[in-house]
Formats: sequence, C-alpha cells, structure tokens
Amino acid sequence: MKPVMQKYISSKKEYGDCWRACLASVLECDIEKFPHPRKDEDWDTYYLKVFDALEKLGFQWIGYTAQNADAEVFESKDTDGFIIAVGKSPRSTKRVRYNHAVVWKNGIVHDPHPDNTGILDITTFEILTRI
Repeated sequence: MKPVMQKYISSKKEYGDCWRACLASVLECDIEKFPHPRKDEDWDTYYLKVFDALEKLGFQWIGYTAQNADAEVFESKDTDGFIIAVGKSPRSTKRVRYNHAVVWKNGIVHDPHPDNTGILDITTFEILTRI
C-alpha cells in the first residue's frame, strides 16, 4: 500500500475523490488511472468507468455491506490484505450524510483526506482481486 492523498475536496462545484485515492493507494498506482467523479455525471456511469479502469489494471471490485459483518474477515490476498472501507464522513451535517473512503487493514491505515479524521461508521467494505 502506497498512501495517495485525494486531489479534490467536496464542494458545491465538484465531488471529492477519496475513493479513487484509496483505489490508487491499495493498487500503488497513479490516482489519474481512475476518473474523477463529475457533478454532471450519474453515479452508475461513473462506477462503470472506474470498473473499466480497474479491469485494465487486471483487477475487479467486490463490495460487501458491513451490516452485521466482522471487519476481521475482510481482506484481499491480492493487495497484501489492504481493502477499502466506506462510511460516514466526520464532515457530515445533521441534514446531510457524506460518505468517505479510507484504506483498511484491521483498522484504518490511511485516510486520503487532508484532515485525517477517518470515518464514523462503516457501510461497505470493498475488496480488489486479480482477474
């Protein structure tokens, strides 16, 4: 795992890119290998672009909901045990929940956001495996 910091922070004009920073960290590659999410693009289209980029690197994405799951069982032998955890950002408000991605290996090992405050809960674990 090679820590990569996100290039963009969420704002009214653009989405943050913590997830692609985590992908780049786990796969130890340039963040630009993955597209940046755009406000004028629907999420389904964006995910397909990311999955295509992963495939070009020889990997596939597998997501698991964390509900009633033991974090210790989630790991990937293809990425030296490093996976991605997604959960509630500490920058969420009472009215809006923002999700944030971090690199996980039996706990948070890298937060790509500059404030390094992690996540408040976990909704999904994401594993990258070789095709």
